Amino acid sequence: MNPGALLAGRRAVVTGGAAGIGAAVARSFAAHGAAVLVADVDPPGDLDVDPAAGGAIDSIVWDVRDTPCPAAVVDHRPDVLVNNVGHFIRPPRTFDADDPAVWDDLHDVNFAHAMRLTHAVLPGMTERGRGSIVNITTVEAHRAIPGHTVYSAYKAALTQFTRSLAAEVGPAGIRVNAVAPDLVETVQVPYGKLVAEQDRALWPSWSPLGGPGRPEDVAGAVLFLASDLSRFVTGGTVHVDGGTHSSGGWVPRRDGGWTNRPRNP
Repeated sequence: MNPGALLAGRRAVVTGGAAGIGAAVARSFAAHGAAVLVADVDPPGDLDVDPAAGGAIDSIVWDVRDTPCPAAVVDHRPDVLVNNVGHFIRPPRTFDADDPAVWDDLHDVNFAHAMRLTHAVLPGMTERGRGSIVNITTVEAHRAIPGHTVYSAYKAALTQFTRSLAAEVGPAGIRVNAVAPDLVETVQVPYGKLVAEQDRALWPSWSPLGGPGRPEDVAGAVLFLASDLSRFVTGGTVHVDGGTHSSGGWVPRRDGGWTNRPRNP
């Protein structure tokens, strides 16, 4: 079965779409016929698409932590919104040693921007009687991540925002879902550099499907949630993690730290 172009005639906004997962989502949407607006603090890289697909990608340079939301985003009249931006920002630190001064930045980049942007485009979706909102969370919204307690809390809040909003706006024809990646090769988490060559044979012991995953793996799940293939799906989370959520999590090291990639499993 070939469902054809899944987003023909649709308009989409993707935050953090200049590289990594966001760029893969933007390319996937355009390849399925969507007119995509990428919003990122950095200019986008190579986001060329096949014109035969009928889609297109435009971009604006915008830090999602800045307010107000640019008029260009609302004027794009998106049928699909992907709140993709998020980041650890800093190395691991125990909560008691954490600096509360960084919490506002963590809050803005991992949670608040998604609420603000959703709030800005939701009236248009309600007026048109359709819409799909996809929030990119993380496996750490569903399990512990020692050293990043505040980050994990804000990502968990984004997951709950997804569920509650889905209940509110479902009668208006709008669906809200989340995707929770893990072990995906990105600019922020370059496993090709983080994992020593001699340890790469251990991937099958770190996740049931091995790894690492690719941004395109996440984009596939987002495309499903954006399209009518998921017309009866809302308030849920799709885990794109090779199975790490179902099979385990972080384990302590002898040096007092933590790892989700044990060398002696």
